[in-house]
Amino acid sequence: MVAAGQVGEQPLLEKSAEQSIKTYQLKNLVREISPLKDLAAIWEMKKLYQKLQPDIIHLNSTKAGITGAMAAIFYQRRHRLIYTAHGWVFNEPLPKWKKNIFLWLERLTARYKDEIICVSEFDRQSALNHKIAASNKLTTIHNGIDEGKMEFLPKTEALKELIGNADFQVADSDVVIGTIANFYPTKGLEYLIEAVHLLVTDYSLAIRLIIIGGGEKQYALEKIINDKKLGDKILLAGRKENASRYLQAFDIYVCSSVKEGFPYSILEAMSAGLPIITTNVGGIPEIIDDNITGLLVASKNPDQLAKKISRLADNKTLAEKLAGRAKTTVQQKFSKEKMAEQTMGVYKIRNLK
Repeated sequence: MVAAGQVGEQPLLEKSAEQSIKTYQLKNLVREISPLKDLAAIWEMKKLYQKLQPDIIHLNSTKAGITGAMAAIFYQRRHRLIYTAHGWVFNEPLPKWKKNIFLWLERLTARYKDEIICVSEFDRQSALNHKIAASNKLTTIHNGIDEGKMEFLPKTEALKELIGNADFQVADSDVVIGTIANFYPTKGLEYLIEAVHLLVTDYSLAIRLIIIGGGEKQYALEKIINDKKLGDKILLAGRKENASRYLQAFDIYVCSSVKEGFPYSILEAMSAGLPIITTNVGGIPEIIDDNITGLLVASKNPDQLAKKISRLADNKTLAEKLAGRAKTTVQQKFSKEKMAEQTMGVYKIRNLK
């Protein structure tokens, strides 16, 4: 049984329903801090627990992890409470007061959680350093994908669908770089845009950037693009269902994040056979081995991004080697089957009656 908040979770509920999984929409579960909504969400989740009487409750991400744990305090039936932290919020670029609130709430609710799954060893170490929980309650399970079922549109078709009716031209000689990202501060997209500006002005590289996604920074990103006169170089393609289908529109995949957990988008780009340039934040160095399966750069550094993009654009042999090794790595190390097997191990019920 799957329950989720209202905003942005409809695809999850629809896919669950297609698999004959019962779904429930939590009308009060929202992303931002909202005391009234959060109290209402706790009550709503408690009532759902009492109705469904689950033996195992698995909470995912910060808000569900906090409110869901508080609701479980009032759930009278014996149960096992699992929590997956998809990157700690207190590591995000937030005001200090907000970080401290989330840090305190994570520590408080960790007392009621039987196991905490971290998607990277970086996050596990961060939890230990911030005294979220004892080491015996923390485990690392890397995200995985069903590589055999990944489907990608051919380059020409993918480009055509991404461009749509936009006044955006891509020549055969252009190097197309791309990324899939929500327009949040953590994604560092302004640094990627600045890197494109450097590539155009300082490197004279024939380049196009396509960003798949949307979100709260849409207007701010559009303004940067317009101010730097990059409207013919950068396309904001909007949100796309099954965005990974379009990956082969790109010659190079770039991730400019300033904070990450263990991003699926990079695993998908590896599966698509793309050379990857990414910041070395969060769990990303556990996915990409620098100069072996991709190129790592420091975050918030447009100069490094531009230099690495130029390097791959000028060295097709290196790009092909990195892409080939990355595809082999995702097949061998980051499968959905491995992730599911490890998660089932955490699900094992101990002393549950």
